[in-house]
Amino acid sequence: MILVDAIYINSFGGKVILELILEELIKSRVSFHIFFDSRISSKYLHIINQSDYTVVCASHKSRKFLYIKKINKFSSILCLSNIPPPINISVNTSIFFHNRLLLNPLTNTVSFKHRIVNFFKFSYLKYYNKNDYNWIVQTPLMNQILRKSLNINSEKIYTFSIFKEFFKNNLTKKITNNFVYASSGVSHKNHIRLIEAFIKASNKTDKEIRLQLTLDKAELPKYIYPINLKVEFHGILCLNKINELYNSCEFAIYPSLVESFGLPLLEAANHGCKVIASDLPYVHEIIEPSLTFDPYSVESISDSILKAINEDLPETKVLVENKLDNFIDFIISQDVQQ
Repeated sequence: MILVDAIYINSFGGKVILELILEELIKSRVSFHIFFDSRISSKYLHIINQSDYTVVCASHKSRKFLYIKKINKFSSILCLSNIPPPINISVNTSIFFHNRLLLNPLTNTVSFKHRIVNFFKFSYLKYYNKNDYNWIVQTPLMNQILRKSLNINSEKIYTFSIFKEFFKNNLTKKITNNFVYASSGVSHKNHIRLIEAFIKASNKTDKEIRLQLTLDKAELPKYIYPINLKVEFHGILCLNKINELYNSCEFAIYPSLVESFGLPLLEAANHGCKVIASDLPYVHEIIEPSLTFDPYSVESISDSILKAINEDLPETKVLVENKLDNFIDFIISQDVQQ
């Protein structure tokens, strides 16, 4: 039986990946048990038999206790929240790694507090790692960074891009000059520069510009917006509501300073949005954007907004293939090997 450890996963991209994996595991009819984070809200709590999952508080103590109590029931383990098991084990173990901020934590572009927290998480990760664990990432760039940061044998790192594919709905009418940024409000997502850039751009044009944010208004400083700039704060949305935003927006804008994969870039492109994004390696590795900018420059972001509303930009192209099936095959093969 496969243990799927999803403790510490409860929202955003991690939750999307978790539910994609669960959907495929259910289809495969393989035997598995999942540790759910007590903070998560998921339809799979009602789909999976109660005997096939355990809900647990997201803490090292609770996680360790659960491993000690149940580990003998499992023939392989899939950890989905970046970190290895909290006890020494001998079964086949794979860790799905999707948080680049944990690697080289003291040099990342986040607040000092978060750098310190990430440093301790990185130390925890190194302490519990074992040479025979498998590590799974979504891009060659993350493969390279993870290998160097943790000194992992290249043969123990596997690359599988995982995302939900959508077919473009050409019947959906896009609202002109409507931008969306689907993201949490953490500092490296770069909302402050983005808002300042939209204000700057709106002051240089008479055209109405709309910006859709998946934040609460209280998460950002108070701004006085130009009359032709309409900023809508939607708060945290379910995937269906985010997809509705993508379908209604002509552009998706993505100024994040660091990403492990950039799942929203693919989601936006697959919904027919023209993606305007940071001129950084994580972007160019998965899409060919319609336009790029320097994410550290308000002027550059502002110029890209004005170019988008005044020029005919090319369509965004997706450069990666969905390897979800290959990933599931790999996880099942690890269980069979026992």
